Amino acid sequence: MRRLKAAADKAAQRADDAKQLVHLAKAELKKARKAAKQSKKAAKQARKKVEAAKAASALRAAGAARAPQPAKTSEASKAAGPPKANGVSKTQAATKSAGPRKRAVAKPRSPARPSAAAVARSVIKRLQSEPAKAAAAVNGSPEAGSGTAAQ
Repeated sequence: MRRLKAAADKAAQRADDAKQLVHLAKAELKKARKAAKQSKKAAKQARKKVEAAKAASALRAAGAARAPQPAKTSEASKAAGPPKANGVSKTQAATKSAGPRKRAVAKPRSPARPSAAAVARSVIKRLQSEPAKAAAAVNGSPEAGSGTAAQ
């Protein structure tokens, strides 16, 4: 009877340890998902900043190219100059031809960032590869991982 009772207690302890490991794995997975979500958000913000910087530099370049032209011409030279083709000046033609910008097409994801499923698999593999360490850390007893301690 004592052996059966000891075996039952041991099995219950192993079940509790396994539950604790599952709980820890789930918590770690939750943290990994949260970190992945935050990094995705940071990458999106960085892309937006790059797009804004490109647009601003393009506007500055276009503004710098157009700014000297109006300063050089005076109203007298405009009246005396040759007529424009179709009544449109060069700067007006340049601004009309540019038109509205199209939205950038989304780029495919880089393979460097693992998916949540890949993170979960790696966590589970790591926990399975170190069961003795994890069990000893859970209950702190030296015979946690051994099967012959209480027989």
